[in-house]
Amino acid sequence: MSAALLRRHSRWSLLLALLLTACAATTVDGTWTRPEAAGQRIEGPLLVVGVARDETVRRIYEDDMVAKLAARGIRAVRSYEQVPGSLDGQGSERLLQAARSASARYLLSTAVIGVGVEQTVTTEPWAYPGFAGYRGWYGAYWGMSWPAYTQVRTYPVYIAQTALVRADTDRVEWVARTRTTDPGNVERETRAFVDVILDALADDGLLAAAK
Repeated sequence: MSAALLRRHSRWSLLLALLLTACAATTVDGTWTRPEAAGQRIEGPLLVVGVARDETVRRIYEDDMVAKLAARGIRAVRSYEQVPGSLDGQGSERLLQAARSASARYLLSTAVIGVGVEQTVTTEPWAYPGFAGYRGWYGAYWGMSWPAYTQVRTYPVYIAQTALVRADTDRVEWVARTRTTDPGNVERETRAFVDVILDALADDGLLAAAK
């Protein structure tokens, strides 16, 4: 194997390792839009709600969402300013009333609705001096006839639901289901989650695209 090819191969191996061991990633499983609302840009103000027992997560989410909505031309208010403290069983009604009191057209809320566990299993050949050239290296994968080691990684997956609800009629206009894999840094992952939700709203024609 040439030195250039070896360096290129090493770079791709490093990239693959980073992808396999990434701390977290939020993806959208699916979205639904009320047919009559499809493609219609929403107008503010919105009441942003982070349904979380952890007050830190709630505030990070609502602060970041409000700021990024403003960057897209939508005025929004934080629910923790309107309904401070923990949200109990009557939280939904209190939030709806708070939205109406603030003259908000919509509530945009996110809640974790489930936690699961997933695993990844990777098998790598043990390199030894007999490996020679491109074909020699990948031949170990084709036949797996060489000694190999297996790595099993288990990580949590958080399923969340984000809903856009009309404040006057309490009607769901849009909903998204997401999954976040193995979140690490709370602030970083919460801000990344906000970006995913806003992009999903934009993809469905309800928001302007990010500038």
